[in-house]
Amino acid sequence: MRDRLCRIALGAALASASVLHAAPALAACGSADLGFSESGALTTLRVSVDVTQSRVLLGRQGERIATHPQPIWLTASGDPLPHTWMDKVDWTAYRVDDGNGVAHAQLLFDAGGRLCRVQRLERRALGKPTVSGGHAFEYGADGALLRVAEYERTQDAAYALIGQGCLRRDAHGALQAFIAGPCGDAMDLAPGRHYVRDAAGRLLRVIDAAASESAANESVAVQTYDERGRPATRYVQRQSPFPTPDGNDGPGAYAEPVAPQDRLHVIEREALSRLSTDVAGNEWRIVRLKDDIALDDTDMVSWDPGSQTVLAEGVTGDQGQCALDPATQQKVWKAMQDEPGRILWYTDPMSRLVLVPAMPAATWRACTDPANVSRDACL
Repeated sequence: MRDRLCRIALGAALASASVLHAAPALAACGSADLGFSESGALTTLRVSVDVTQSRVLLGRQGERIATHPQPIWLTASGDPLPHTWMDKVDWTAYRVDDGNGVAHAQLLFDAGGRLCRVQRLERRALGKPTVSGGHAFEYGADGALLRVAEYERTQDAAYALIGQGCLRRDAHGALQAFIAGPCGDAMDLAPGRHYVRDAAGRLLRVIDAAASESAANESVAVQTYDERGRPATRYVQRQSPFPTPDGNDGPGAYAEPVAPQDRLHVIEREALSRLSTDVAGNEWRIVRLKDDIALDDTDMVSWDPGSQTVLAEGVTGDQGQCALDPATQQKVWKAMQDEPGRILWYTDPMSRLVLVPAMPAATWRACTDPANVSRDACL
């Protein structure tokens, strides 16, 4: 967890940014900015659950609901939409009435049963428990979640905003962005996840962005979807943690091969003219893995003429260079594009990398642009 003082300092920036956030109409829970510790017209329910601890709770439909450190979060794979858990629990199963058990949290609901506040309770030696912090939920008039704000009690008994998650939806209620940070117009510059849809609302791409040294919002991954809504090619931009034989280690964007077991060597077309291992006199090969060999087959690590077709081969020169003539370069490049993950470069008979074509910079920009609703933006 982030340092408490840093989180409170961050809250000041979030509070100023939240002024820009103004939903045209809100549900009965009201704005997450107002009256965190005040119940107003909301119904209060005290429960025995410590919401900061990991456990499995009873769901509203009788299912099992696992808790999570955050009330809303994203996963790197699977369902790309934000996940929640607090709104799915049957909290009445954990009710604590006065004088009958210890309450660790109190929950506030609107008249329709919608969860508005989750307040953590801190017991005191004397007197009633105090609210130490918690989360406020903000919904649109249609009931769709728009914002989750986290508060913490300060030394002067006020409540400081220390974090928030914001959800932007289009006119039809479809999710456009989820940002763990500022709301409103500031969401465009913040790291998070953006959802690109066509005119009919079908999901085309999910764009993940993260903060970097050079930019506050730099795209790092794009998951595409086919016309039936199934996950298709995933594109990523990252720097390999391993040094490559020819020193071409810069971060590159590329289509991620399925189930890669080997190190990836992401290169542009012209790099095939200067492949090098820096070791003279080694036998090298560029091969195509045959179709009946699984990409994750760990038994097929060393050079095997029975399972691999040679596209180019030779012996490294006095400076480790692997010489490919222009026709062979074109043949290898086409194979890299046509059969991703199956083109292997053996720098020696026992060491290999997967040759992966880098995306042109212009294509990566189009692919990572949330305003680009072309299905072929990444091609």
